[in-house]
Amino acid sequence: MVEIQFPNVLLAPPSTFTAVLNDNNGNPSSVLDAGTDITVDANWEISQLAALLLGGEWEVAAYAESIGPGPEVKLGAVTVPLNGGTTYSATITVPATTLPNPPAAGESGAYKVVVLLTHRNFGQVSDVSAIVEFPVVRIG
Repeated sequence: MVEIQFPNVLLAPPSTFTAVLNDNNGNPSSVLDAGTDITVDANWEISQLAALLLGGEWEVAAYAESIGPGPEVKLGAVTVPLNGGTTYSATITVPATTLPNPPAAGESGAYKVVVLLTHRNFGQVSDVSAIVEFPVVRIG
């Protein structure tokens, strides 16, 4: 869990963002079967004051960067409209074979995965965001 960054400290507490990387069986894992769909589940909470003042939408996006030779991949993204509430959630479904399975010769099959929460209003990125970085995952 990380805190969501706000440009004004009065808006921040309690504002948290969590993300979980799930294997094809729906359980969190650090060894993923990229031959099947995997998911990223994200949940976040903002303060009531922030909920009253923010408009626009949230974007949750996941990226994977190979450790050593291999691809850098946008795993997926979803948008969630702000609705005046204080809690939100989203699931990114990563289609099978988005990451090479098995890794090509000379590639490690190890990846650094990050999930970004970004706030947009009128199409413009605001200063409100959060980043969850996972430990290294292996495609196996």
